[in-house]
Amino acid sequence: MLIAICAMAAPGQAQTPRVSPDYHARVWVAGFETPVEIRQSGLRRRIEVAQGGLIQTYIADRVRGSLTVMTAGGQGRVAFVFPLPREEQLSPLPLDLLVIERGAARMTRTGASNIAGRSCQRYRYSGYLGRAGSVCATREGIVLELHPDGRRRPLYQVLSLTPARQAPGWFAPTPDYQLAVLPGVGGTVGTVSGAD
Repeated sequence: MLIAICAMAAPGQAQTPRVSPDYHARVWVAGFETPVEIRQSGLRRRIEVAQGGLIQTYIADRVRGSLTVMTAGGQGRVAFVFPLPREEQLSPLPLDLLVIERGAARMTRTGASNIAGRSCQRYRYSGYLGRAGSVCATREGIVLELHPDGRRRPLYQVLSLTPARQAPGWFAPTPDYQLAVLPGVGGTVGTVSGAD
């Protein structure tokens, strides 16, 4: 499931990506004890997962073309920086309706709904990752719920969504992380003193 979270963090796109709205969300994801925290700012996305005393953070920066995977547990904090794939990725947990639209064989609008106090349009999809199901997305394209057919509960559902500019500090490791940059990563990933 952590690989799915990593893919959710980095839906690289071959086309010029649409700039997503800035927001902070808490998301219930099947198989996780606690909600996942997501922050989006333009072409940068941060996903934080706390599971069994370990905190893992994924920062996708499509401007720099890097995916930073940060792990904090016990005494150690390490951040690995990987190149972000340029080709389109079909994420098992898509946060942007555009990713589903590009990967689905067919989408049909079925109505409207309300999730986490936000109105959304409900669609039936078929062909996305070889599956069918329903999805509910805001008019800005933020997916609030993904419910593949055959599941009793959704695969994920947004619990709260706060549209707001996110401080730049959320999208870089803090100085207490040991950085490991892998070859092939364009530019460098700086550190910041805090998340403001």
